[in-house]
Amino acid sequence: MPTVKLSELPADTQLSYEDAPYTISANDLIEKIGDGEDLLEHTWYVAVEKRWKPDAKYMLDQYIENEYHVMYEDWDKRAKDCLKQEHYDRIQVVLDEAFKGDHATKYWMLDGPEVIIDFLPE
Repeated sequence: MPTVKLSELPADTQLSYEDAPYTISANDLIEKIGDGEDLLEHTWYVAVEKRWKPDAKYMLDQYIENEYHVMYEDWDKRAKDCLKQEHYDRIQVVLDEAFKGDHATKYWMLDGPEVIIDFLPE
């Protein structure tokens, strides 16, 4: 896995570690380490912002597949035949409206390089 030095990252780069409940900017991490907080025990990574977007067709296909085991033979094919692109499009509009905004769609992945902590408190 590639690595990058903490001192070489832009101040606003978001960082995190495995199973962390938050992200922190590179600048804030440097400050917290400088203030004596014990954050060196973690392996830090550059956190990459992602956006989740619901997909109406995928969701309905999954629902039909999940219901198949309690329904009769060929039920799934018949159910899927009822759904046209216009139905998916209308449902997608509702989903897009319901899930708009950062609170529901923004998340972070540790897809960036590992961060080498080259700044140590004095």
